[in-house]
Amino acid sequence: MPVYTQSPSLNDNAYDLPNQDWTAVGREFTVTKKFDNTPIELEYSGRAQVESMSGYGVWFQIRLNNEVPTYFSLGSLISTELQGEISTKSIYLDLPAGTYTGRIYAQSPNPGSSAKGIMIDPGGWDETVLITEFET
Repeated sequence: MPVYTQSPSLNDNAYDLPNQDWTAVGREFTVTKKFDNTPIELEYSGRAQVESMSGYGVWFQIRLNNEVPTYFSLGSLISTELQGEISTKSIYLDLPAGTYTGRIYAQSPNPGSSAKGIMIDPGGWDETVLITEFET
């Protein structure tokens, strides 16, 4: 049977991306993994907002302890939309049981691009990350 939990609300502040580095945005949350070496999946489907951006858009990814997941799909806002629905999913394989820090990260991927005023769940609707751990 899978174990389901979810993060607290992610709405907190607006963040800037001054360059092409992945930057933590939104509130951090704690993930308690119960079993050793089992897959864990994190998924966010909700709103994001950008005050302004240069380049072609902004990518979003969920990470644990700022480590790139084994498998992932990126959420995105394109340059013509400053707010909208994003959906991002990350899967980690073979992590030991323990406590991890989760966070959504954002990147302005084009050379010389930047973004200002990024918010996750800008309306404060208590949108969260759904976390599913699979027992083997």
